Formats: sequence, C-alpha cells, structure tokens
Amino acid sequence: MTIIGGILPALLTPFTEQGETHTETIRALVNFLIDQCVHGFFVNGGTGEGLLLNPGERKLALETVLDEVNERVPVIAHVGAMATRTAADLAAHAASAGATAVAAVPPVYFAVDTSALQEHYRIIANAAKGAPVWVYHIPQSTGVNISLDVLAKLLKIDQVHGIKYTSYKFYDMHAMIEMTVERDFSVLSGPDEMCLPALSMGSHGAIGATYNLMARHFVDLYDAFQAGDIERAQAMQYDANRVIRALLTVPLFAALKLLLTEQGFDCGLPRRPLRPLTLEEKDKLYAALAETPFAEMMSLPR
Repeated sequence: MTIIGGILPALLTPFTEQGETHTETIRALVNFLIDQCVHGFFVNGGTGEGLLLNPGERKLALETVLDEVNERVPVIAHVGAMATRTAADLAAHAASAGATAVAAVPPVYFAVDTSALQEHYRIIANAAKGAPVWVYHIPQSTGVNISLDVLAKLLKIDQVHGIKYTSYKFYDMHAMIEMTVERDFSVLSGPDEMCLPALSMGSHGAIGATYNLMARHFVDLYDAFQAGDIERAQAMQYDANRVIRALLTVPLFAALKLLLTEQGFDCGLPRRPLRPLTLEEKDKLYAALAETPFAEMMSLPR
C-alpha cells in the first residue's frame, strides 16, 4: 500500500433518458478527466449518487471506470451502505474487480455504538480480501462523528489505510495525520472550497464533486502548492470558490450534470429524491456563473 494523494474527482454517475447507468458517458468522462491530469477517482460516493443506486448498478459503474482507467490512476470504490452485508458484498466485488481501495461511510439512520461500528468496518475489511479500507468521515450527512478516539479503535483493523475527511475541523484532521504517521495512511480532504487550507494542514490531497467540472484548475492549484507557490495557489482557490458559491445557488449535483452535459458529456438527470433544475434555477445559475471566472477556467488547455 502506498499513499494516495493529489486531486481525485468524486465521479458523477451519468444516466440515460431511461434512468439507466450511461456507461458510454462514464468512459468519456474518465478519459477527459485523466487528460486533465487528475491523480485518481472516487467512485459511487455521494456525488456519484451511490446510495441511490442498487448494488448491481454500483458494480456496473465501478467495473466501467476500472476498465476505462486500465490502471492509469488509482480508483477508490465507495461501498458504504446501511446494511453491513450489502457493504461487504460491494467490498468483495470491488476488490475482485481491481479497485485500488474501498471506502465506506458509517451506517446511517441506526445509531450504532463504537463497538458495532468497529465490527462493521472489520467485516468490510475481511470481505475486501486484503484491499486497503478507507473510512469516509462526513458527519453533516451521516450524523456519525469519526472522532480521534473512534479512529484509534478503527486503526486496530490492519487494512484501514485512509480517510476521506469531509469536515472543516482541520485541527482534528491534522491530529489524525499525527496519529497515523507510523502507518501507511492517506488523508484526503472533502470540502472543495477548502482544498488549499487542508493541504496546508497536511492532507495528501483532496476528493471533490466540482473536480468533475474544474479538474485542471484544482490540479494546477495542487501543483502550485507542492511547488511552494502559495500566492498562486491562494488565487486559484479564491477563483474556484467564486465558482463554487455560484454553483451552490441551486442544487449542486443537478448543476454539475447540467453543465457537464453542455460540455458534451450526456450526464442525464439526478436520481430521485434529487431533482433537476427548474428553468428559473437554470437562469439563476447562469447569471451567478457569469460573475465568476468560470468561462476562463473551463477554457484551460486540455
């Protein structure tokens, strides 16, 4: 296991007009993003509407990504599910299909204790047959806080080698980095608008939704940070945040799918209960984006 770092898009899952997984668009989007020099992919996460897909659809999406990537970059497969059995089945499939690692959000809705949570991840790790396991910390969505104490218990599982950390509490994130300094352990941040602050606090990179749309911009930001050009990295984060604020004036996933479709990638509509944008929301989005550097950022060399 080696550290996974850099910029990894949380890949969208395109759908056909009939609501089926659009494998042709997945392949096109994967190649486009690799041409933008991304460092890997996070598949079937929240941005990929993974929890709204049935297991067969999740397996198809992952298989399509892995086939098209063809080992050019790492692929982390999100296998999180409410039922441990489902998550374990997805983990076994991901490992056998060739995913670099598997990740899982904690179980939601049922308030499981730390002992049950530890066993949940242990069963996923056993099913993954040696593949590295990542914890997905996103408490604002799951209601579950992966605290330092909880992570310490999860680290007793030998296969736990990473965390997707979607929180602004970078003090705690850095403490996790310190806790795992003797372990082969990757920490990737989640909030796109905080990519640079997370890097400055020691994250190895970032996973994000808007990287589907602004991949090269964030890769250049990451490269600027790695080169020590903090002023340029700051300017790029500020520009990205202006675009992100515009995107957040409407439902985000619907906006991303709309804008990528306009770029030539037929992404279809979000799956219910998510919804497409209204005509009024589209006008609102375009007006908000017109006040940002979005057009110039989308014209970066590909």
